[in-house]
Amino acid sequence: MPHSKQIRLTLTQKLIISYAINGICMVAALAYAIGGLSTMRGMVDEIARNDLTAITATITLRDTMLAQERTARRFVILRQPELIALHGRQSATFNQALETLRMRSDDVSYGRLTSVYTAYSLLGSKLFSGKKIEEAALVDAASRVELVIEKVRAGQQQRLKQKLEIAGEREANTAAWALGIALVGIALALGVNTIFAYAFSSSIGKLQKATHRIAAGDFDHEPNIPPGDEIGSLSMDFRRMAIRLKELEQLSLDASPLTRLPGNIAIERSISRRLRDRVPFAMCYLDLDNFKSYNDRYGYIRASELIKEAGQVIYTVVNSLKDPDAFVGHIGGDDFVVIISNVLATRACQAIIREFDAMVPAYYSEDDRAAGFIEGVDRYGVPRQFPLITISIAVLNCQPGNFATAAEIATAAAEVKDRVKESSGSNYIIVREAGSAAT
Repeated sequence: MPHSKQIRLTLTQKLIISYAINGICMVAALAYAIGGLSTMRGMVDEIARNDLTAITATITLRDTMLAQERTARRFVILRQPELIALHGRQSATFNQALETLRMRSDDVSYGRLTSVYTAYSLLGSKLFSGKKIEEAALVDAASRVELVIEKVRAGQQQRLKQKLEIAGEREANTAAWALGIALVGIALALGVNTIFAYAFSSSIGKLQKATHRIAAGDFDHEPNIPPGDEIGSLSMDFRRMAIRLKELEQLSLDASPLTRLPGNIAIERSISRRLRDRVPFAMCYLDLDNFKSYNDRYGYIRASELIKEAGQVIYTVVNSLKDPDAFVGHIGGDDFVVIISNVLATRACQAIIREFDAMVPAYYSEDDRAAGFIEGVDRYGVPRQFPLITISIAVLNCQPGNFATAAEIATAAAEVKDRVKESSGSNYIIVREAGSAAT
């Protein structure tokens, strides 16, 4: 029976699922809360628009009724005409508040209030028109109006209390449901995250073990993490890194102990790879001139320091040209190799010569720098004057098909090097085609 392919989610997908669960529940809780708040806002608007306005009108009715009653009593005693106008204004204010109460309240006592106030108004009209009425009758009519107003006010307070209780219950229910939905989302997200975290932690543990094994030199260790997510991809990268480290370990055995630059094996591999890939490149053979006389004069320690600094200068210059595939190697002694893009070869040679010539004088004594040469004997034992060390660079423009092996390139570069060393001072020659050269 064939095995079905196991689907593995990436870390991003896992996080999205976790956040989605939490987000959906949070949005649901928010939507529920907003719905509840909207309902409560409607209730609050209704209370503010109707109930509070009606209560304010009731207060105005009570205050105005008391003011009318005081005005009527003063008129009975003083009989001042201006009290008639004042009572009229107070009556208009009462009727206006009564109309507001009618529009903002559905209280059944409104009709009773209108009736008793009409009776009071008739008695007041008789009083202010000069007719004689019993004060007790006027007081009794006013008391009935005030009694109905108080009844209306009590009913308003009871209804407002009920509405506030309903609003409080809805607020509590909305908060409870919203909190419950949010907690469910958090619980689900935590559960999913726990599962993912366990899988993630297990994979990280395997990677940590693989790191320790690789650090210990076991470059063939396999982490055994299934592919599919970022950890699986990282495991594959670890495997490739281990293979590369194994290669670098082999190359380090070939590296120069002085300059730490790759040696002959790495140089040959770099050239062979380019020949195999059929990509054009420039092969630069660098040689220090008059180095033997310097070594004889200043000793091998200073000479080694100069070789090391020369390697650093060459490497720094080439690295500054930003060619990702550039290569710097140390053949041995005072011979170096630079493999770089054809278009950067001229800039590389000029920069190397400039930096090298600026560096060299510091390795001579003040007298030798001033003289511009040192005295010594050549390989034949003949005394002579040797100029300060310079650098010669032979460059081969290697196009696909021009050379078959790295050995052919090395031989051709050595021949060009002999040509460039014929000139005094630091120089370079770039052989662009067979049989031609440009300096």
